[in-house]
Amino acid sequence: MKKILPASQSAIQKTKVDDHKICFSFEHFDSSDEEVCPPIFLPYYTQTLMERLKALSAWTLKEFMNSHSKSIRAHPHTWAETARPKGFQHVNEQLKSTPSWQFQLSGNEYGRVHGFFIGNTFYVVWLDQDHKLYPRK
Repeated sequence: MKKILPASQSAIQKTKVDDHKICFSFEHFDSSDEEVCPPIFLPYYTQTLMERLKALSAWTLKEFMNSHSKSIRAHPHTWAETARPKGFQHVNEQLKSTPSWQFQLSGNEYGRVHGFFIGNTFYVVWLDQDHKLYPRK
């Protein structure tokens, strides 16, 4: 006997993960490295962060990963070119091998958000307000 799913549930199961909207998790957030995640933020940082997360929540994973938008500047990390060449050290080995990404909040004023995707969920690791992970040359 075949189980009949409600139309909306059936449609969800048929769509690919990269067609799902992005969600955010702070499960792997790391505030222990104050250089790449400072304890005190600029005025309006929290509002700017939440507005960016809200806006990106309307994007699909595919849109995010294929974006060439200068307002987002989303791209994967090249750890060897960063101030933390060993990457995210506090996560398990499996997560360390997961490609990591960054995106900007608004120009250079509020820096970058660093993390990684599992499915369509972006796990925020660092809130790099001062752009310390990729130091300016």
